[in-house]
Order: sequence, then C-alpha cells, then structure tokens
Amino acid sequence: MSNAAALVLESPRNMNLRHFVIPEIGSDDAILKVEACGLCGTDYEQWLGHLGDWGGGMPIVPGHEIMGYIDRIGPGAAKRWGVREGDRVAVEPIVPCGHCADCVVGAYTRCQSDVGYGLYHGTKVAPSLWGGYATHVYLHPRTMVHRLPQDIPTDVMSLVNPLSNAIRWVYEVGGAALGKTVIIAGPGQRGLLAAFAARRAGAARVIVTGTSADKARLDLALQLGATDVLETGSDLVARVTELTNGELADVVLDVSSGAMQPIVEGVDLVKRGGRIVLAGLKGNQPLNGLPIDKVVLREIQLLGVLSAGWQSTELAIELIKQDGPKLAPLCTHSFSLNDGTAAVRTLGRELSDGREAIHITLTPE
Repeated sequence: MSNAAALVLESPRNMNLRHFVIPEIGSDDAILKVEACGLCGTDYEQWLGHLGDWGGGMPIVPGHEIMGYIDRIGPGAAKRWGVREGDRVAVEPIVPCGHCADCVVGAYTRCQSDVGYGLYHGTKVAPSLWGGYATHVYLHPRTMVHRLPQDIPTDVMSLVNPLSNAIRWVYEVGGAALGKTVIIAGPGQRGLLAAFAARRAGAARVIVTGTSADKARLDLALQLGATDVLETGSDLVARVTELTNGELADVVLDVSSGAMQPIVEGVDLVKRGGRIVLAGLKGNQPLNGLPIDKVVLREIQLLGVLSAGWQSTELAIELIKQDGPKLAPLCTHSFSLNDGTAAVRTLGRELSDGREAIHITLTPE
C-alpha cells in the first residue's frame, strides 16, 4: 500500500503534515487524487477553532472544496457515478444517507447522518482521508460526484463549489430572478459569485456592500454584474431606498464573516415578505439587537443555508464552461500543501503579499 500526505489540524491554529495509508477499495468506493482544494471562510473559522462543537472536531484533515482525478474505483461505484479512472471530478462536501427524513424529501444538505468531507470526520475515523488538504481523498459509496471538463484551468475550475453555493443561496433559496432586487452583504468569493449568479438569473438590481477595506473587491463586483456597490458605515437604508425608489430589496444575502450589523440592517433593507438569507458564520457569537417585531409585522423570512446541492453544482459547472474567463480574476492565490498554514492565514487577512486575496486554492505540489 502507498501513502498519502495530508495536512492535519491538530488544534486551533496548529496544522501539520502527516502521512496515511491509502486504503484498499471495494466495489462501491474509490480513491481521488486531489488536483486542488479551494478555501473559504469556513476553513478559517475551522482553523481558529470556532467549529469545535460542530462537525469532526480535531485532529482533522480540513478541505471541503475538493476536485481531482479518479485514481482507483470499484466497478459498482464506476457504474453508479458514471465515471472511470482518470476522469476529472468535483466532490460535494455532504455525503447524504438517502434515508433520513430530510434526505427522503430531497433536502440532503440537512442530512442527519453528518457524513462528509473536510468538516465532518476526524482522522480517528477510518480511513482518515476525509479532507481535501491532501494528496488523496477516500470517496465514500454515497459521495456526490460530478464530472468536470478537462480543458478548464485548475484555478477557475476550483470555483465550482463556491459558485454552486452562491447559486443555491441567492437563486434557489433567495429567489433572485427576473426583475428582482438583491442586496449582498460581504464581497468575499461567495458574495462576488452571488452577484454574478443573481445577474445571470435575471435580477434587475444587484447591490453589493462592503467595508472601506473592500474597495478592490467592490470594483470586481461591478465587473461581475453588480449594478451598485455601497460602503458600510453610512446610512445604507436611505441609500438603498433611493436606489430602489422606495421599494427596497426582495432578498438580502448575508455572506459577511463575523459581522452582525448586516443582519440587523437587513430587516430594514428588505421589503415586506422579503427574504434574508444567512450564510456567513459569526464565530459562535449570538445576535443581540435583532428587531423581532419588525420581522413579525412585516412577515420577513429568515433562512439559514449551509451548502449547495446537485442542481446548483451542475449549474455552476455549466456557468464556468460559459464564463470561465470572466470569473478568472477571482482566482488570486495558490499554495502547496507545505504552505497550507500560510494559505489559511492569507484567507483570514493575517498575511498579505500586496494582492487582495479572494479565491485561494491549495494544491498537492
């Protein structure tokens, strides 16, 4: 048996390279040779230790935005997934059981089995290779596998997971569609991709908000389809009221990290019966100051979202095929496994090389 190299998060802010035996496979599972793994805000929260009471704990191999090539595969898995050795694929983070109350109604992003990649299983759960910060990943028989085109560059293709999230959050859950007004709080990679997805879905007005430190990201939001960008710290309600002729937004998507103000402001930015979609993690902080009476009296919907699903992932692949060059400016940094800690710290804006870090990938070499 050969070995795989993997970065293991041993404790908060402490990640080390370790080696694990690549397991033998049966008829229904497979081994993926990792091409790249994208990073998102959840990776930084996990690295800081903010997910200690959820998921696989520590030690764990992080990385849930996984893509690569089928290295070995059993005949049952090959038939079920429609792939063979050498095929390029993306792997969804959640592995649905197919039998719980949520799975049977098609809501497998809420699967009660809590099986998946990068967040769900520590290294003590055999065969340990459950995360994309590695050279190889074990593919469970129920893994959701998507075939990828071979001719798209690695960095752009690695946008498939964040783009699929953006599509589900702003379009499938948020309801962004023809003529709608959408506000996106937080111009990180998912916020920027949500602006792109909302415009592709037909939204008439897409407003992206960010801080004074986000100028480069807000400029990129305009390139990706946002109609307006607004800096926080001013009277957002008055400015949005003016931009929308008093109609306000149909949906507010919060993808900001740690900030509570966008949620509180969202209640005054969304129209009666509108939706506030919550996707940004807040470091386990509780929210005080939410005007519940306004939520009730104006029948505002508050919806939490975690991940993407099959349809949104397939849509993301298709949009990358169509608009890969347009999305390429999002891909700012790539690191090797040996520099994994620097990758996560760059994501968290602890380190900077002078370039704005938006989408970061980790590759085996």
